[in-house]
Amino acid sequence: MGATQLNRRMLRCCGFLALLLAALPNRQLAQFEPANPVQLVVNVYIGSLQNPASSNLTVQLLDRFGLIEKEQHTDNSGRVEFQTRTATKRLRIFGPGIEEHTEVLDIEAVENRKMVRIIVAAKTGGAPETPTLPGSGIVSAARLNVPEKAQKEFRKGSEATKKKEWAQAKTHFEAAIAIYPDFDVAYNGLGVALSGIGDTKSARPAFEKAIKLNDVFAEAYRNLARIALADRNYEEVNNLLTRSLSAEPLNAWALSYAAYAELQLHKFEEAIVHARKAHSVPHAGLASVHIVAALALEAKDRSGEAIEEYRMYLSEDPTGHDAARAKDKISHLKQ
Repeated sequence: MGATQLNRRMLRCCGFLALLLAALPNRQLAQFEPANPVQLVVNVYIGSLQNPASSNLTVQLLDRFGLIEKEQHTDNSGRVEFQTRTATKRLRIFGPGIEEHTEVLDIEAVENRKMVRIIVAAKTGGAPETPTLPGSGIVSAARLNVPEKAQKEFRKGSEATKKKEWAQAKTHFEAAIAIYPDFDVAYNGLGVALSGIGDTKSARPAFEKAIKLNDVFAEAYRNLARIALADRNYEEVNNLLTRSLSAEPLNAWALSYAAYAELQLHKFEEAIVHARKAHSVPHAGLASVHIVAALALEAKDRSGEAIEEYRMYLSEDPTGHDAARAKDKISHLKQ
């Protein structure tokens, strides 16, 4: 295919590319969004509208790819406010005494202020959820020699991380590192805690140190890739996720975002391979990887395969944000 034909094909894809780019929470991407910000007011209730939440719940505003845009804590009436832009968003609400709650909402272009009421469930008891601290399953030789005192601080940091108590987690991980400077997973935990409080500038060297101590630390590579993704540094994203996948080749998030980065870099064949591999493993919430694959296939003049990717997207997320455009693309490519 000649350069002119490829350019025309890429221009036909620009609507999808703009849509995908608009999902990234980065100041530099404001050009892809409506000029006027939207005031989003969230009122949280526990059990019923007669019981407003207290001031200790965390509310995260996420884009449709699950990346955190902003985070706030409810006031004493269960209320938070965000300045955002029109798009499909997700809210994640968690904290003491409630079951974690997620909700999808669409902010339309005609809205400049949107108020939502969300009822969350009170925690009913039983064993609390205990997710693993990112990277804690990775074993390096240096970690076998960790003193008990450092391990104790690490466990405290892990517990604080599960509760999203980022400042406490940071203190404990720093204490663990002070006792044992080669504690790779503690550096990763420190990076997670720093990211949690919004200090990605300090989180980056923490993740880099974790990788320096353990060069097959897949989770630390992914954490660094998230920072690079927010900066739109697609070359770095691709390099980091390639290293991550060499250690954990079936991670759906890494496969999906490696494909996305490769699409931006015009590495279309690599994007197709990674996107299809992502489809071969459970990839809940990542249906848009089929949009990435379809765009790469169109760029390679493989329209029939692109149609199949659009159809797979529609089968996985029939009411998704890209559904109407996927249908239009199928119709257009058939013609």
